[in-house]
Amino acid sequence: MNQQNNDMQPSRALLIASGILFLLVGFAAMTLPVLFTAVIVQILAIFILISGVITLGMALIGKHKQYRLLEMLSGIIRIAAGLALLSCLKSGAIIITMAFAIYLVVEGLFVIIASLKMRSMPCWKWKLVNGIAALALGILVFLRWPSSSFTVLGIFFGINLVLNGASQLALGLSSRNQPTAANT
Repeated sequence: MNQQNNDMQPSRALLIASGILFLLVGFAAMTLPVLFTAVIVQILAIFILISGVITLGMALIGKHKQYRLLEMLSGIIRIAAGLALLSCLKSGAIIITMAFAIYLVVEGLFVIIASLKMRSMPCWKWKLVNGIAALALGILVFLRWPSSSFTVLGIFFGINLVLNGASQLALGLSSRNQPTAANT
């Protein structure tokens, strides 16, 4: 157990800083859910659009001529998808909300499993609570989809960030209270 506490010491500041950042962004997302939903859809659309432009550009100047047509098609599809998301925020929010629900369910399951494996760590229960909450939020999104897609994405994203931030902060703060191998 002491070795695990020593392993936590270098990352203590990172845990605390990321916990505070997640808390702040999470509370902002819960306060302004429609804005955060729109921002999430737009950022994803821009990312897809840029990746499409890069893929198309690489296909045009790349050395592998046998893959050029497929890479060009891939780039064009990404560009079209990015433009479609930018021009149809409501439809994009509905689709992304379903993807977010799937993400929450999968993340919840993995965090629950990870928390059970780290039971010897201080405050492992915070990770367990985070995993259970992510799983529950994912199920709730499925139940309310698509009627409230434009608000639920921002609210649940915020809730997930707040719980993740609280667990990171708890782990970071509790690591200083644990005895290290040098102190025992």
